[in-house]
Amino acid sequence: METMTIIDTHTHWYPRVLMDAYVDSDGYPGCRRDGDSYAVEILPDSWVALPLRFVDLDVQLEEMHNAGVDIVVSSSASFGDVDLLPIGQAVDVAIAVNEERANAERRHHGFLGLATIPWQDGQAALNVLEDAGTRLGLRGALIHSNIGGAPVDSPYLRPVYEKMAELGMHLFLHPGQTLLAPHTADLGLEVMVAYMFDSSLAALRLALSGILDGLALEVVHPHCGATLPYLASRIDGSYAKPWCLGHELPRPPSEILRSFYTDTMCQSEETLKYAAGFYGTEHMLYGSDCPYFPQADSLSLVRRSLSDEVATAVLSTNAARLLRLQDA
Repeated sequence: METMTIIDTHTHWYPRVLMDAYVDSDGYPGCRRDGDSYAVEILPDSWVALPLRFVDLDVQLEEMHNAGVDIVVSSSASFGDVDLLPIGQAVDVAIAVNEERANAERRHHGFLGLATIPWQDGQAALNVLEDAGTRLGLRGALIHSNIGGAPVDSPYLRPVYEKMAELGMHLFLHPGQTLLAPHTADLGLEVMVAYMFDSSLAALRLALSGILDGLALEVVHPHCGATLPYLASRIDGSYAKPWCLGHELPRPPSEILRSFYTDTMCQSEETLKYAAGFYGTEHMLYGSDCPYFPQADSLSLVRRSLSDEVATAVLSTNAARLLRLQDA
């Protein structure tokens, strides 16, 4: 295991061009400059100062390499979308952010960026996605668990998902400001649990709606599948009832969900092992959620929870196969 290439598929970097757009905007998230970094209003009246490693990629990559990680897949997630900006500005910012990621790929061996997309407008999303996948060569795109409140299976997105499949790009889900936010702003409930509910709803909508039917599009649902592995039997037993979806699908929802990928971001051996049992170890990817969480902790969790053979697949070869990394 000492010589394997460690691939972290769940990391976050917030380019300054994105943060400066937030500073200049009156919308979500509230943002202001704070010395060399920024402070962000994650929830109403709840400001968080971001350490420099959130916005300075050199600092972040040095910490990652010191932890023993060789390749990172990076996005701006949790609050890092453009879905609530006016569409013209959203397009400009998304393209600028994607260019920053493509430039980072050229500068830093082992950095892979996910595209930021203005998902709120179908044609704009399609144009920016095609630019990211062709001119810039990005391998995937990040979508938050709802698009300014709209579902990720909104029919206008079907051509965007078709284009992703055509370009061989992957769809990475991540929780963002949730539909429950008005009820979870206190007690830390938004981040602790509502994030998991919202991303579970998004993944399940993709599975039940049929919007991805017939597409060779790989979906990555992070955080060990959030709540879905634990609820899969209930979903299978209930979805066709007249008070639920109301009809049978060609495959049960759990089988569709198992065709997705997940990552190892969790805090317990029990959760990690349960998710591996549900998805199968070939669909498990290493993910740290760095810089929100230290990579040393998640690497240790994977290594002590899984056999050496399975840990090698999870830490390295599964992601190398998915991302077509010939030298990994």
